[in-house]
Amino acid sequence: MEKFVAYDVDMTAETRITLSRERVIEAAVAFADEHGVEGMSMRKLGGELGVEAMSLYNHVEDKGDLMDAMIDHVFTTIPLPSGHLDWKDQIRLIGQGAMDRFGKHPWVVTLLMQRGNFGDGALEFMNHVVGIFFEAGFEEEDVHHAWQMLASHTMGYAFQSSTGPSVQEKEYSELQERMPVLIERFPYVARLAPLLMECAWDSEYMFGLEIVIDGLESRLSR
Repeated sequence: MEKFVAYDVDMTAETRITLSRERVIEAAVAFADEHGVEGMSMRKLGGELGVEAMSLYNHVEDKGDLMDAMIDHVFTTIPLPSGHLDWKDQIRLIGQGAMDRFGKHPWVVTLLMQRGNFGDGALEFMNHVVGIFFEAGFEEEDVHHAWQMLASHTMGYAFQSSTGPSVQEKEYSELQERMPVLIERFPYVARLAPLLMECAWDSEYMFGLEIVIDGLESRLSR
């Protein structure tokens, strides 16, 4: 890929900055990890890279193209297990890997919901996952349902965990304050409240994933 050399008029040859699409994307991901994607602008990203914002447009079409590339970048970092493993173990590892990456880059879930664009990296990920189901012997309709369930389950839990502990602690604090009312009016909710206040998203996610896997296995054995 052709690279563009951008430097300010006061810069010398020794301090000039070489850009590439990959470097711009990686810098954008790092910026979003630290500051959140909402506050990212081409001007701020250019400042992080030490170049003018216009220099970035040699490597990305616009901010939308950059955001799609950021999503794609995260998908390329999700580990894909060996095909020698049982299909259920492969799905478990992929689910854990996806949750780990979405946890490291919590902004990606919001972007996916807003944009929903799939680049080569995301398509390669999807191709690998649905390929696991096809190779296990599932029919097309069941593979479609399996992908939708797995994606929805993972995205849902990733979004909930991305709200951060401060939001969850506030909700649990309010629940604790309402406990006398809950006990009187909603006894079953009150019975469950201690577990709700100690919710661990990782274990909750895996519990749900096991149910999805068990359900899919029952379809396969018909």
